[in-house]
Amino acid sequence: MAGVVTLSIEIELGWGVHDIDEFAHLSDRGRSERRYLTRLLDLTETLDLPISFDVVGHLCRVTCDGVHDGPHEPGWFESDPGTDVATNPLFYAPDAIDDVAASAVDHELCTHTYSHVPCHSVARETLAWELEQAQSQLQEFAGSRTVSIVPPRHYRPPADALREAGIETMRICRDTSDRSRPARAKELVLGPHPVFEPRVVDGVVETYCTSYPSLTSAALPAGQRRAARPFSAMPVRTRQYLQRRYLRRAVDDAAANDHYTHLWCHLYDLSNPYQWEPIAAFLRHLASLREQGEIEVLTMAALNEHVRDRGVAMRA
Repeated sequence: MAGVVTLSIEIELGWGVHDIDEFAHLSDRGRSERRYLTRLLDLTETLDLPISFDVVGHLCRVTCDGVHDGPHEPGWFESDPGTDVATNPLFYAPDAIDDVAASAVDHELCTHTYSHVPCHSVARETLAWELEQAQSQLQEFAGSRTVSIVPPRHYRPPADALREAGIETMRICRDTSDRSRPARAKELVLGPHPVFEPRVVDGVVETYCTSYPSLTSAALPAGQRRAARPFSAMPVRTRQYLQRRYLRRAVDDAAANDHYTHLWCHLYDLSNPYQWEPIAAFLRHLASLREQGEIEVLTMAALNEHVRDRGVAMRA
C-alpha cells in the first residue's frame, strides 16, 4: 500500500468567529481569502490534486433576512447581518463555494455545520437542524449531500447524530498540548508531523489531524495576523524554509512507511504571500510523489471508502 495523504481546508470566513467577535485575522470583505482560493484552485487544477473543503453552510447563501427557524439558544444568529453577498461577503460566499464546485478537479465539499456551532454542547435538535440545513445547501451546489464533516473547533459530535444525517466520516484532532513548551515549539516548527492512523468509531470513520493548522505554519503570519513571538524575530525566509521542510517530511514519511497523514488549515491561514510560497512548493512535491506511485492523495470521502473497503482501520 502507498502512503495516503488527505488535505482539508476550512472555509468559514466570518462565521468562524461570529460568536466570539474576533475578526482581525480576516481581510476586508474577504478579498484576500477569495484571491488565494483562486490561486489554490488554479494550482490544484494544474497538478490535479483534490482537496476536501469544509464549508459553513450559510456561506452558500446569496442572501437571507437574518431570521432562522432553528432551535438555537437566543442570540446565536445575532451576528448574521441579514443582507447579501454584495453587502456582507464575510457572511455570504456562494461565489467562492461555486468556484470549488466548478473546478475541473474532483474536490470535495464537506460540511462544517450550517453556522459553526459547537457540536458537543448544543441540543440534539439543534445539531440535527444544523446538519440538515448544511446538507441542503451543499445539495444545491454539488448536486448531492456530503458524507464528511469537520466539526467546528474539533468539538466531537455524537456519532449517531452524524449517521442520521448521512455523515460517514469526520476529521477530529488529536491533542498534543501536554508536551512541554520547548517540545511543543519544536513540533510546530520542525516536526515531525504526528502519525495518526484512521479508525472506525461507532460506525464513523475518523481521520485524525493535529490540533493546530499543519498545512500552514504557526511561525508565519496567519491571514492578516502577525506571527507570534518569538517566531517573528526569525527571518521570513528561514521560517518558510522550515515549513517547506515540515511538509515534505510529513509526506515523505507517509510514502516511506505507508502512513496516513492529514494536513489542514483554514482558508484565511494561507491567504497571504508568506504562507503561500511554502504551500505552493509543497503541493508540487506532493503531486510528484503521487505521479511516482509513492502516495495516494484522497479526499475525506475517498478515504472513507478506502478505510471501509480495505478494512485497515481498528474498530473502537
